[in-house]
Amino acid sequence: MERKRRGGLSALLGVGLAVAALAVGPALAQETTPKKVGTERIVVTPPKAPTIDPNGPTPEQLEDRRPAPPKMGPPGSDPKAPLPEVHEGATELPPLVAKMRKRILEAAYSGDMGKLKIVIQSNEMPPIFSVNEIGDPVEFLERQSGDGKGMEILAILTDVLESNWVRLDAGKPQEMYVWPAWAAIPPDRLTPPDMVRVYKLLTSSDFEEMKSLNHYSFYSVGIGPDGTWHWFKTDN
Repeated sequence: MERKRRGGLSALLGVGLAVAALAVGPALAQETTPKKVGTERIVVTPPKAPTIDPNGPTPEQLEDRRPAPPKMGPPGSDPKAPLPEVHEGATELPPLVAKMRKRILEAAYSGDMGKLKIVIQSNEMPPIFSVNEIGDPVEFLERQSGDGKGMEILAILTDVLESNWVRLDAGKPQEMYVWPAWAAIPPDRLTPPDMVRVYKLLTSSDFEEMKSLNHYSFYSVGIGPDGTWHWFKTDN
């Protein structure tokens, strides 16, 4: 009887071990199998369209509230601003200024561009004829002249120097005697007598263009108080 009990116990133990092995096997298999990393799906919710208050401004009204771009164009001159004193002839010019003016006029009236070149070369510094590089000044003036030889530009030079003049920045390092006087006077402040003199230099269409710029834009001449010829150029 004892042997039978032991045999039955052994059988029971064997069955128990077998069942345990079956239970542990899947667990071990789960531990050795690589685990998958879970991913989380992110859902982006699009922004809601702004709601328009039925009682608020319309899009067109909001557009109208934008700052308007600045208006382009010449500013109006101050009617109360003092104007420079206008002079005529050469009697009130300093001697050195009057001397240079006379030399330029004599060269221009000669019709000889070579004589004008002598005046240019004798100057303390070359006068300014353009804001750009021009090379030889006489050749440049000939190119600017409608006839191609410089006679037209010489005629303009005489007309400018025989017009009225003004003294600018008196007593300062940049003091200058300028022809014509209208180069320093706003177009909207010219008087009828002034306009008669202006039309000796400009056509009516030229003057209308000058008014649109609100400043003189034709040829002018500047001579310093020491007699240095500083420029003969347009200002456009």
